[in-house]
Amino acid sequence: MTNELAHQFVSDTSVSSQEFRTLRNNLSLQTSRHDVSVLLITSATAGEGKSYVAANLAASFAVEGKRTLLVEGNLHRPILAAVFDLQPNKGLSSLVGADAVSVKADDLITETKIQKLAVAPAGESLADPATLLAGSAFKAFLDQVKDKFDVVLIDGPAMADASEAGLIAELANGVVVVAKADGPSKRDVAQTIAQVRQLPAALIGTVLNQT
Repeated sequence: MTNELAHQFVSDTSVSSQEFRTLRNNLSLQTSRHDVSVLLITSATAGEGKSYVAANLAASFAVEGKRTLLVEGNLHRPILAAVFDLQPNKGLSSLVGADAVSVKADDLITETKIQKLAVAPAGESLADPATLLAGSAFKAFLDQVKDKFDVVLIDGPAMADASEAGLIAELANGVVVVAKADGPSKRDVAQTIAQVRQLPAALIGTVLNQT
């Protein structure tokens, strides 16, 4: 990683830290128990560090030797191309209006400078991400990448954008909730966890972000 934004998110120090190794190992255990193939990373509100956690967790899985894909699910505020210093030809936004048959996942995936880690960036920001997330093309994309990667993580929107997070959770089968240490109240976090428990995907765990 060479640019300043990337160093704020993914660095040798953060990826190799005991905290992310422990988180990776705990999630590996839980996902194996629940047979999880696609994991959504979300939070109660924006600004709690879920993208930081998702990026470093994805890098940690890759460093462990697992073929890992990080999918940008926060289509209002895409940042992963900048975080990983990527210049993709296409992004997930190109799936708007597409049908499932036409989807070629490989065209939407960009390799990063971290071995075994790839990213599916959003491309252009979308005013109405639900149009994409509710479509058959996004489901077809996830169905394809599940067969290509050992780990698929989705850096999703906050649960405050409940409709969008819920649409992704319909397609994922595991959810991790990130809560910033000095962020929302315990009540907000508890309400978010209660929302997640009503979704089809299993609640795999919560992460307290102290950065």
